[in-house]
Amino acid sequence: MSRVPEIEVFFADICPLCHKAMDYLKSRGLAFTAREVFWSEPDDKFVDSKNSRDMYAKCGSTVDFVPQIFVNGHHISGWKKMEPMIESGEFDRLLKSRRV
Repeated sequence: MSRVPEIEVFFADICPLCHKAMDYLKSRGLAFTAREVFWSEPDDKFVDSKNSRDMYAKCGSTVDFVPQIFVNGHHISGWKKMEPMIESGEFDRLLKSRRV
């Protein structure tokens, strides 16, 4: 019996790499929770919200870019990290991994 992977993506609507990551997940038929965060140009940080606080807590620190992707609790910090993981097969291994 295979487990359904738990996938969560913190994204900003204006971020093309966020959409690339989510489009990839959709193309694979993978269900995921998308949690939007908003960037404040004047403050040069994400707007304080439940989603941004949750993102910081899950990342273990303040981050200044998205997407922040979690697969079965494993953190992938951005599309530029995720893309080579897809190519190497590491992403598929995470999909089958146990939740951390």
